Amino acid sequence: MSIINLKDSIYNLDNIKKVSHNKNDKITFETNEFIPITSDCMFKTIFGRKENIKFPCKLLSYILDMSYEDLLNNLKFTKNETGKEKKEDSNYRQDLVVTLDDISINIEMNNNSSEEIRERNISYMMRLREDRKNKKNYNQVIQVNLNNYCYKEDDTIRRDFLISSTDNVILTNKIVMIDIYLPNIKKKMYNKGIKVLSEMERFLLIGLEENKQKALEYVGDDIVMKDLEERISDWTLSDDLRESYDKEWALKDQAKREGVIQGIEQGKSEIINKLLTSGMTVEEISKITDIPIEEIQHIKSCN
Repeated sequence: MSIINLKDSIYNLDNIKKVSHNKNDKITFETNEFIPITSDCMFKTIFGRKENIKFPCKLLSYILDMSYEDLLNNLKFTKNETGKEKKEDSNYRQDLVVTLDDISINIEMNNNSSEEIRERNISYMMRLREDRKNKKNYNQVIQVNLNNYCYKEDDTIRRDFLISSTDNVILTNKIVMIDIYLPNIKKKMYNKGIKVLSEMERFLLIGLEENKQKALEYVGDDIVMKDLEERISDWTLSDDLRESYDKEWALKDQAKREGVIQGIEQGKSEIINKLLTSGMTVEEISKITDIPIEEIQHIKSCN
């Protein structure tokens, strides 16, 4: 199974920019609106339930270049808590942990671009590796990060990491981290259109799209993608999930007001000006960044 790609494996954390939602009001839903998978409650509903195992299998079939049917027959959910050696120790709870034979796979949805989150994810991977070792050897651990952020002047959608020397001599292939940059998938769609999208990109866009009609455009003839779209539509209108989503956004709004969430406003004007200089329209920037059109136009008029 070939999943390692060393090209462009080093990046600069200083060049990071945050792309996320900035809605502060209570969320209300119409029948044509979706809760996106960047939401913790929707992500865990789609990928974390055993009855929905087809969805993580489909996603991993794209990422690992494996047969969807093989994954459906062999992928298993396992505990998502690691690192508790003593009773008084705290657990590390991951978003989703599955096993494929002797391979452990952790999938994380990251809405925060801080270096602390990067370090946390590395810690998850190492603790999972320690928990899954057997008497003879260590098994392979793969960490998949679905990142709701991207990097300045970098349109990369996927980047793979492993432990190697500076001249790319691989120390081990049993520790693998795969980053998927979700905003760059959106950017590719808006700039180049749906015809150039890979199946993985279409699959993820169904979960990222908040408009039902647009989500349907990505489905095509794929049965699992169609089922994903229908499930998200149903779950969005579920009273329990809507309540969880409202609480999730209320906590984010409170954190923002208290200054816990930082960096969203920092550098916003600089980022918008660079995107405008690159030739992007106000509407395209708004779609990618979720910054209101009026705010972008105001920044543009101040130049």
